[in-house]
Amino acid sequence: MHEAAAIGQFERRLVELGCPAVRLREKVRELAEHYGDLKEAALEEGLTESEAEARAEAELGDSVLLAEYTVAAVRRASWWGRHPVLGFGLLPPLAFIPAWVICSAALVGTCWLLGRMFGSAYQIDEGAARAMTVNPDSFRNFVAPANEALMLVAILLSALVFCWLARHAAVGMKWIWTACLICSVNSLVTYPMIGPGFIGIGFALPSSNWFHAVLPISVALVAFIRQRSTENRLASIPEEKRLNARQKAAGGIFSKQSIYRMPTYWAMAVFAAAVLAIVIFVEVMSAQDKAEHLDLRGRVWPAERAATLRQLGARQSAASESSNPIMIDLKARVNASLLASVDGPANVKDNNLADLPRGIHTFGGVPFDVEGRLQLMGRNLIESGKKFPVIVKHIPILRRCARLHLLHGASAVRTLDKKIARLVLHYADGSQAEIGIMAGQDVLDWWGPIYNTEAGEEHQTTSPGTELAWAGGNPWIKQRAPEFSLRLYRSTFANPRPDLEISSIDYVSTLTDAAPFLVGLTID
Repeated sequence: MHEAAAIGQFERRLVELGCPAVRLREKVRELAEHYGDLKEAALEEGLTESEAEARAEAELGDSVLLAEYTVAAVRRASWWGRHPVLGFGLLPPLAFIPAWVICSAALVGTCWLLGRMFGSAYQIDEGAARAMTVNPDSFRNFVAPANEALMLVAILLSALVFCWLARHAAVGMKWIWTACLICSVNSLVTYPMIGPGFIGIGFALPSSNWFHAVLPISVALVAFIRQRSTENRLASIPEEKRLNARQKAAGGIFSKQSIYRMPTYWAMAVFAAAVLAIVIFVEVMSAQDKAEHLDLRGRVWPAERAATLRQLGARQSAASESSNPIMIDLKARVNASLLASVDGPANVKDNNLADLPRGIHTFGGVPFDVEGRLQLMGRNLIESGKKFPVIVKHIPILRRCARLHLLHGASAVRTLDKKIARLVLHYADGSQAEIGIMAGQDVLDWWGPIYNTEAGEEHQTTSPGTELAWAGGNPWIKQRAPEFSLRLYRSTFANPRPDLEISSIDYVSTLTDAAPFLVGLTID
């Protein structure tokens, strides 16, 4: 029938162009009613059934062209339809962060609600959080599944939202595929970071977890299959009629002149020009910085590093500044050898202190007996799955002393002027005293510069009782940061109660990001 063909072709073209389902049903019904009114008017004039249908179809016009204009009007009524490049090409990478935050808030709210309904067994209280902080396996077992679930739900939510927006704006399958592909690529380079005491979003090289990228593609594929199955149930459109309607529509509501009149078009043009200007400026400045950096690497830093190494050598060969040094044997407390890779992921090799000489040597004018590394836990090591104690108790001293000298270091020192460790002194009379070890004052990160120019706050400590005592290297730092060196510090602390015998000392981590370690202890 003429009616079925005209209405069917109109409906099929609406489906092909991505018209929203609600608007599609509404427009098809309106066209069918209008077609029926035209046919009934022709019949009342005395025309036959076939003549009435032919006349109604002629007065109705090209149903495919009408579908083109209908969808164009829907697109023009929506910001997403007017600016699909911005909406579906630039915004999807930004959608993951709010989606992940929403999912995280929903998870936290669910846990809170379960705790209110079924008791504290469903809540993470302070005690449980502290236990997970000192146990890497417990922390990973709790965080890993929750983080993976949040990641997958956030990726799926982002893809579904942009798929729905594309359908609502009637921009068609090409923009659904575009948005989902961008969400897919973004899922490979964006990852959430849940650590002890912090939550963040990071970016890295494409991950090996390709399952994340499959979810947005699956959403687009489902939308494509649903549209094709709907199209196949409707009347076909002759190709000549389809091309003719597309050409006519291109000269009207789809014309480029109409796009140029949009305020948003010019706003985006200005924005793009500003971004281009910023990129050019950044590139020019980057080229200048690169040239300056090459000059520093080739001429300035090597000379300054050589001078620092000569100074360290002189201090290591100088006579002891301690009047009566007593070196404390730490061998029984050592939990990592100088050859062990301690800092970094489990697969990191040779990130160690193999260059540090063993035995009795002078560092920073004080002799130390170096046998290994007494490593404490820090948040950075928890994330990498390393197991070390938070506290090493009862390092025997059994002497009175005026001063304590430490040969020590720390990894992952990210915040200065923060206590990263402490010494708890136990006296023979049962009393205690505490000495704090401050990042930036008493120790800096064991990876860092030993040159002066542009070294910043990472160059030297601020405490008068601390000095750089040893610098070296290992294969890992030479590969990752060849301008840096390994650094250990000699720190001298006054005994708060020199008149009392110190029975023992506890070496305690404060569980910041930094992971402190001790390689030598000497007392006066």
